[in-house]
Amino acid sequence: MKLRYRHVIFADILLTFISVVLAAMLRFGTLYPEMTHLSRVLPFMVAAMGIRPLIFGLAGVYRRLWRYATHRDFGLLVGAVLAGSLVLFAFTMFVLVPLWGDSFPRSAILFEGMISLVLLPGLRFVLKETERYDEDIDWVKAGVSAQRRVLIVGAGDSGIQTCIQIQQNPHLGLRAVAFLDDDPRKIGRETHGLPVYGPLIKIADVVREKSIDEVLLAVPGAPQQTVMNIEALCREIPVAFRTIPYFGQFLDGGAGSMNGPASTLKVPMSMPDITAQEIEEVVRVMQSRNLSIGMRTVEFERLVADVARADHAVAVTNGTSALHLCMIASGVGPGDEVITSPFSFVASANCILFEKATPVFVDIDPVTLNMDPGKVEAAITERTKAIIAVHIFGQPADMDPIMAVAKKHKLVVIEDACEAIGAEYKGRRVGAIGRAGTFAFYPNKQMTTGEGAALVTNDGEWAHLFRSLRNQGRDKFDGWLDHSRLGYNYRMSELNAAVGVVQLKRLDDILGKRGSVADVYTRALSSIEEVEPLQISPFTTRMSWFVYVVRLRDGISRYEVITAMEKLGIPARPYFAPIHLQPFYRKMFGFEPGMFPVSEAAGESTVALPFHTNMKAEEIDVVCRALKDVISEMRKETDR
Repeated sequence: MKLRYRHVIFADILLTFISVVLAAMLRFGTLYPEMTHLSRVLPFMVAAMGIRPLIFGLAGVYRRLWRYATHRDFGLLVGAVLAGSLVLFAFTMFVLVPLWGDSFPRSAILFEGMISLVLLPGLRFVLKETERYDEDIDWVKAGVSAQRRVLIVGAGDSGIQTCIQIQQNPHLGLRAVAFLDDDPRKIGRETHGLPVYGPLIKIADVVREKSIDEVLLAVPGAPQQTVMNIEALCREIPVAFRTIPYFGQFLDGGAGSMNGPASTLKVPMSMPDITAQEIEEVVRVMQSRNLSIGMRTVEFERLVADVARADHAVAVTNGTSALHLCMIASGVGPGDEVITSPFSFVASANCILFEKATPVFVDIDPVTLNMDPGKVEAAITERTKAIIAVHIFGQPADMDPIMAVAKKHKLVVIEDACEAIGAEYKGRRVGAIGRAGTFAFYPNKQMTTGEGAALVTNDGEWAHLFRSLRNQGRDKFDGWLDHSRLGYNYRMSELNAAVGVVQLKRLDDILGKRGSVADVYTRALSSIEEVEPLQISPFTTRMSWFVYVVRLRDGISRYEVITAMEKLGIPARPYFAPIHLQPFYRKMFGFEPGMFPVSEAAGESTVALPFHTNMKAEEIDVVCRALKDVISEMRKETDR
């Protein structure tokens, strides 16, 4: 039976009746099988079953209960219960008792109030567990809206192939619901289990009738003017549209050869692994009306701490803010120096500048692309305050020698594990090997919260400081507008945390799938001698694949490779441009090319290929064959 609002009122009336009966039993000291003495309290029972629900209804008690109130509203709920009982008490004392005198069991009043304080929260718990909310949000509709409804224009071979690809690749987030075609032999029939509508001029009617979110034009043989007319109709509706070539053509190179027209089929550079579970959790948070600093964030932090095998985790807005808080906790300030890697995302150094300190770069190991631990000690001066060890691309830095040097010189070690959640160094999870560590959850990361990050540490004082700093400097004992220190608004919302809770519960599965995708890539690229996949260090006992990066051997222009791949509809990205060569850093600190040669060589030769959790072997094959063809064409041009 589906719980409804009226059921809550009925349940409270029933509970009131039970509490009065129990009170009467206590008053008369017997169960009274004949129930003769219950007639004495019948007026009270009738009054309680009518007056209190009326009071609670007018006071909004049931509405708060039904909406699964926040903790703050729950306090009001308890107050309303007491108020209702007091009103009932007054009614009884001044109306019922004068009429029925000493025969009335006064203990019923106290007992009814006590029972209510227990039973009403019990109702609230039941509502929470059954996840039933008021009907201002259609739960069923919200729960199944994970996929975009697609209309395929063209019921021929290309359209059918497009339909098959959509059905076989649920991670695309698409659901084919119908075809649209001009062929009268197909209109009104079914193709591949989907109805065929037509003619094309009726596209607006079909889009409205079937609630279409996107139109896919799978008509590679149609005249250009026909395609343009369909696109114009889509703009008028309006509805999103894109042109999809025949997938088999693309695999065979017919629609995407280097000398042919550019393909419009895109292999996504990255794609978050979002399921209906994440969507349902976000809807639940929206329905709870508690959108910040709630139980989802608490649960998220507990799960992050479990992943890192750390004592504490603190959720914040993004990886940059997490690193910034680490600098504050480390006591970094003007005149101090912090050692880090030049081969990383710029936030690994920007966080140092936020506290007006100076970043000191140490070149990287040519194999792992992480900071070379053998060069760290030479960079230490009397002003050095901390070391930020970056775990690049999901591979841990060599932490033991870094920790040894830090201990020798009494330095704080921060792990920038924003790209490496779940990775293991010699069997130890990264993040809490140093004093503190950071994980980031941008959509292209292994797991995502949309935007968000977390700090992990085994230091309780640091965890307390992080929680204060992220919340405008308020301590846990401060009042609503009291602030013990300078702080920031770095709080993660309940919506982000809700997504993260589901993602963290699926993390092992996600990392396993990404590892499998990386293995397929490595095997497929083994035949291209000009391409070198990232090497995994022996001390990396668990790789956490963030991106799939390859290095191009000497003589191969990364820029030309990326440009040619994009013409084939396949994105590729340079990862990373060294931080010290960024215009701002060159201007501020006078860095010049040649100062960190290993980082610069990596920065000129590394390319990130399309990579995501649910990538298919066929997609990987498309990428690798295109890369091989691009390099082959470049070699031919060089030989001429």
